[in-house]
Amino acid sequence: MQLIPEQIESYKCIECGKLFPDEYHAMQCMYHHIKERMIALDWKRSTSLGWMNKKYGFMWTLTQDQEKITSDSCFVISYLQCCDKPAYQITGISYGGKITVAGKGSWSGYYSSNVTLDNLKNPRPKDELFIDPR
Repeated sequence: MQLIPEQIESYKCIECGKLFPDEYHAMQCMYHHIKERMIALDWKRSTSLGWMNKKYGFMWTLTQDQEKITSDSCFVISYLQCCDKPAYQITGISYGGKITVAGKGSWSGYYSSNVTLDNLKNPRPKDELFIDPR
């Protein structure tokens, strides 16, 4: 029986520090981090969902209105809020195309949730964004 530790080789993602048994998977992890940062930068620059769908290959089926959605757009998402005013905006898009919205549309305060494209109907301009004052 040998009591000497075994030497192994691994690869580390420079973004999150996670270790992988091979270079391919470490590079794939780094790619996901970089893609997510690029998506966030494009969203911050008010790039439309239509353009992001093409650029990042999300494979979304967008309506004509949804293609024009930007970070300035706001929405009524009735199951998240207690009012009929557009109180939510897209705050994040993952590298896989998952969409997060956030807003303060009710007395219970600021809330964030993942949504589907079905929740992003009838985009409204930024000047209609409602923030519950309570």
